Amino acid sequence: MPDSHRLWLILRLLPEMTRVRFYTLIDHFQAPDIVLGAPAQEIASLRGFNGQLAGAILGAPRTVPLEREMELMEKHGARLLTIRDDEYPENLRQSSFPPPILFIRGALEPNDRYSLAIVGARQATQYGHAVAQKFASRLAACGLTVVSGFARGIDSAAQRAALHAGGRTIAVLGNGLAVCYPPENARLADEIAARGALVSEYPMKTPPERFNFPERNHIIAAISLGTMVVEAAEKSGALITANQANEENRFVFAVPGDITRMNSRGTNALIQAGAKLVQRPEDILAEMRELLRGYLREEDFGGGETDKDGTEKKQPSGQNGPQPAAAILTDDETAVLEMIRQEPHHFDTIAAKIDPAKITVARLSSILLSLELKQRIKQMPGRLYMVLE
Repeated sequence: MPDSHRLWLILRLLPEMTRVRFYTLIDHFQAPDIVLGAPAQEIASLRGFNGQLAGAILGAPRTVPLEREMELMEKHGARLLTIRDDEYPENLRQSSFPPPILFIRGALEPNDRYSLAIVGARQATQYGHAVAQKFASRLAACGLTVVSGFARGIDSAAQRAALHAGGRTIAVLGNGLAVCYPPENARLADEIAARGALVSEYPMKTPPERFNFPERNHIIAAISLGTMVVEAAEKSGALITANQANEENRFVFAVPGDITRMNSRGTNALIQAGAKLVQRPEDILAEMRELLRGYLREEDFGGGETDKDGTEKKQPSGQNGPQPAAAILTDDETAVLEMIRQEPHHFDTIAAKIDPAKITVARLSSILLSLELKQRIKQMPGRLYMVLE
């Protein structure tokens, strides 16, 4: 592990180190080595910090279990990514509040940007399992990466179907990578690591504590272009993920269900609130067409052929990578593109130039992501954006 990553990890292993505190330190000091060499008084003066916490931070190189953590990472085939690493997922990097550190088991690929989250109830019905499997299989065969939360029920069904279709899947965990939860998914974890990735923001031995899952749900939503909810009760983690997707200006899809079932109340309520009702995988492909054009082939957007038994044939894969795109730009996308046409602009510079009444900062992140996917701009290190022409 590079020395710079060791320092990021030292800070992350402090029990008191939340995302907010981590970013407060990095924004102020710019790098972990500067944090660990800073005067205690300066750290204590930051918002949300005090003298006791400053002392814990400066003592972290001697007190945190760094070597034990690194041994666990080696044992479980995990590695560390920071938000400054090129491999850090771009969709997540451009979200409103990305985790500064990710633990990865497996491999992330650039084309994982073209992804859809499929989430739903743990106590799923036979109908829910069938729907999750149908959508995941079709979309994965086209070349989309299926993202989910590795939970029992809909999540696991979708991820198994994606692998069975020969596609990729990313599992985002609410616990450390040295903990398999649920335990019966140990074999699935190995399969995902071999043909996708398991992702967590938590140290290796972190248990699946309840308050971890809202943060995990945000990663699921933010790392994906859209989220589809298959079955969900009125109050559920799947609905939290859908709400996070909506806040990140991602697509939100919902599969309608039997109005007499508890598991349908959440999905049907999403549809009432404006989520796109979907009945076939092609409904999702059609809705996301502008972002996927140039990545998927045109025949992938059409209805799938069926075999004699009525099951869908696998469609041609789009996993060979994006081809030159000719997607039509929206008015907002055109305005942002013209703004940076002459020279590269930093994200903050673009945000300062736009009219917040027309384009919010969150919306700007979504516009820039869309322009990247349409291959009209490129993000360079330091959140600089340049036009590709």
